[in-house]
Amino acid sequence: MLKENTRESASTQHKILRIDLRRESARSFIDEIVVESQVSLYINGYHYSVMSITPLEIKELAIGHLRAEGIVNKMDEIIELKIGKGRIDVQLSKEPPIGKTRVISTECGFGERKIPPRIWMKPKKQISSVKFTSEAIMEAIKNLNSSAEIYRRTGGTHAAALMDRQGRILAISEDISRHSAVDKVIGKAVLQSLDFKETFLASTGRITSDIVIKAANVEIPVIVSISAPTDEGIKLAKVMGLALIGFARGKRFNIYAYPEKIILRKNSAD
Repeated sequence: MLKENTRESASTQHKILRIDLRRESARSFIDEIVVESQVSLYINGYHYSVMSITPLEIKELAIGHLRAEGIVNKMDEIIELKIGKGRIDVQLSKEPPIGKTRVISTECGFGERKIPPRIWMKPKKQISSVKFTSEAIMEAIKNLNSSAEIYRRTGGTHAAALMDRQGRILAISEDISRHSAVDKVIGKAVLQSLDFKETFLASTGRITSDIVIKAANVEIPVIVSISAPTDEGIKLAKVMGLALIGFARGKRFNIYAYPEKIILRKNSAD
């Protein structure tokens, strides 16, 4: 059961002073600024995390976070989900596989989460045999950039989207946090009953180990970003069997793990 009681906007307006040293000028005007807020997640009555987010798509954020973190595997494990101002309360049908006092954040300012040692002990596995073309990768990045509406208005969000085999958007979300953007789009996909194995994730953010964990937990086979991966992200992708692509811009991209999952066309490297 979902109970939602929140009405907030993704952006607000502030009066700013713009300085232009080239023209030796200064002018005041009203600019649109992305909103930042905090939300606390409680699972079975225990405080699990605090997230700095853009206050939209909170239901999708909650469901996506639970799935992407491996806390639930199916929607019927969620007995109740209540959303209020600055708080999400989740009641699960079982005790989650987490420490009851664990508090994490979605961004670096609050400290990074370490990879659980058990992740590295899992055998390497191919999550999906599906392959994607280089054209689909480039089309996905073009569609991601053109569809990030909040970013175009404010310049202050990350975008994450799930793409089909042609690079078309199946679901897209934006957030000030790259982690929460991924959680939100995974939540949307769960609610739409999308088959993660038939999609790939496109993101504007860095591909760190925790982003790879989120993708692996829902069996997304490929991650693409316009930004860089980290060394831990690359190592984990190789362990879990995900293709990892970074610096996807224009007609170029770098493949860091499992290049065999990408079908390259001769004109793609032009």
